Amino acid sequence: MTRTIPRECLPGGTVPGPAAPVSSQDGPWSLPWSPTACRLARDVVRDALTRWGLAELVPVAELLVSELVCNALRHGTGPLRLTLRRTPDVRCAVSDGSSRPPRATDAGPEDEGGRGLALVGTLAARWGHERDLPSGKTVWFDLPGAADEQGGEAA
Repeated sequence: MTRTIPRECLPGGTVPGPAAPVSSQDGPWSLPWSPTACRLARDVVRDALTRWGLAELVPVAELLVSELVCNALRHGTGPLRLTLRRTPDVRCAVSDGSSRPPRATDAGPEDEGGRGLALVGTLAARWGHERDLPSGKTVWFDLPGAADEQGGEAA
C-alpha cells in the first residue's frame, strides 16, 4: 500500500499517519514531483526515527534523504517514493521512474553542486542502488541503528 504525503504537514513537523509506531517499515510514501518533496521526505524521516527511538540519527538522515530526493528530481523521472525500514540498521530508500543509475561526480572547489553522493558515501554506513523492474531504480542508504555505532570514538 502506498501512502501519499499530504501537501501540508501537521503542526510540529509530523506527517499524518498511524498513532502507534509502524512495526519495522514505513511506506512507501508517494512524494510530489516538486521541490517540496525534499521537505516532506525530511518530515517523514524525522517522524519515523523519533518514533523508533533513534532521534540522534535525524540530522544525518534528513541531510542524506534530501540529497537522494533532490538527485531523483534533478536526474530521474516520476513517480517518486520514499521507504524507511528498521532492521538492526535504518534503511532509507528513494525510488524514481528512471533506470539510469546514480553517478557520483568529482566536484571542484568552485562547483555549486555535485557533492550529494559524496556526502552519502561519507556519512552513511552503506549505500547503493537497485534497478526496479519493469522500470525505475531505488537508491538507498543505511545508518547504524544504535548511536554508539555511528562513527564515534571507542570507549
